[in-house]
Amino acid sequence: MKINSGNNKQIFDLFKSNFLVRVFFYFVLLCLVWSIRFPFIFRKIYAEDGELFLADALRFQFPLDLLHPATGYSQLIQRLGGRFVSMFPLEYAPMVCGIFSALCLSFFAAGVFQYNNFITQDIWPRFILSLTLIFLPLTSYSAVGNVANLYVFPTVASAILLYHNESTKKAIWYKSAVYLLATLSLPLSAFLLPIMLHRSYLDRKVSGRWKLQHSDVAYLIGLFTQFIFIMVTSLGERLPHSPSSPLKTIYLYLDRGIGISTIPKWGFVSGSSGSVKYDGTVFFLQSPAIRMVAVLAVLACIASIYIKSRKALSNRIQSQIFFIIFLGFIYSILVGLFFNLEPRYMIFVSFLTCWALLLLFESQPNRRLRSALNIYLVIVLMLGLNASAHRSQGPNWDAEFLKAKIACQSDSNLTEVRIRTIPVDAFWEMTIPCEKLKNSN
Repeated sequence: MKINSGNNKQIFDLFKSNFLVRVFFYFVLLCLVWSIRFPFIFRKIYAEDGELFLADALRFQFPLDLLHPATGYSQLIQRLGGRFVSMFPLEYAPMVCGIFSALCLSFFAAGVFQYNNFITQDIWPRFILSLTLIFLPLTSYSAVGNVANLYVFPTVASAILLYHNESTKKAIWYKSAVYLLATLSLPLSAFLLPIMLHRSYLDRKVSGRWKLQHSDVAYLIGLFTQFIFIMVTSLGERLPHSPSSPLKTIYLYLDRGIGISTIPKWGFVSGSSGSVKYDGTVFFLQSPAIRMVAVLAVLACIASIYIKSRKALSNRIQSQIFFIIFLGFIYSILVGLFFNLEPRYMIFVSFLTCWALLLLFESQPNRRLRSALNIYLVIVLMLGLNASAHRSQGPNWDAEFLKAKIACQSDSNLTEVRIRTIPVDAFWEMTIPCEKLKNSN
């Protein structure tokens, strides 16, 4: 069969130049992959998706639900997700949650593909970077296909966008929108401020002066608004705890920030030192000592690649690579010591690792080595498409919804009913007014 190279070039050009085409492509890809590897996304309601965001959307009028604090701070993107789901029949809530999540991720991936800090215009490193954002292995533990953990992704996307030197109004508007979603959904987006300052510093070395980009103003306004919101509504609700073990923090950084991003079938580790639990991990990696040896071996390989190719790397890219890695380490140490390095919080660090690697791979003078390294990273992503028991096991929404509806119909005195949701390792349930159930199909 003869392949028409002209048509293929037109398709590639359309993908590269048309934002909506890219959004549609990523959306279809996500729905297809999720349907095959994570079918439970469209059948189960996860944690705060039901108990908090959807329940509050049913309880409060718009936009009052957006102004209601959740766990001590503003969570704009989750509130928007809850409102979006509430606009459809409740029996389809899991499917609508999945669709909203896929739309958001597609929106971020389409922008990251275009507005990044790669030097060349080669489509593949940018495409792999966008795939990394939507298929990062660590997201499979708890952040795949739900509204509750969407707040991590605009922060991840913003890290890339802050290094991009904008030159069009489209870039300014897009980046500003993502920055506002990031800052008004997660206070930890404050860790992006050093990236903005570092980019300004690198620009100063060229132009001789410090300068802000237009979209930087949106980031600063959003960050300021988030902390004003916390002070007015929830000051003191989320205080740091006494410092955790430094050794545990460093271990989790290496495990969740480096290992799962660079080694296929790494899986998830949880529990305590006396009772370690592994989920989705190949048998020979089910040992903390072996996992650390594997991570150190990978780091040695990466260091060797850097040493052999550093002459081909521009000073700007070298500075960005080291800064990205350093930022991920500092973030892990501070969050790990005074809060908790839960998988959803380490998605940011895991992505920084992949981003730094792609910047290193892009500058490889040996084309075959560059292609092999990129293919290896894609393999890591593909083999990481394994759901954890935490995210996948538990009651289906349709069965629980039907039981709740029957209960409301059979008892006229019942005003509200509770529906059990996932995960099953903690007790989660959603309260729904019977009036909402009686009006459903």
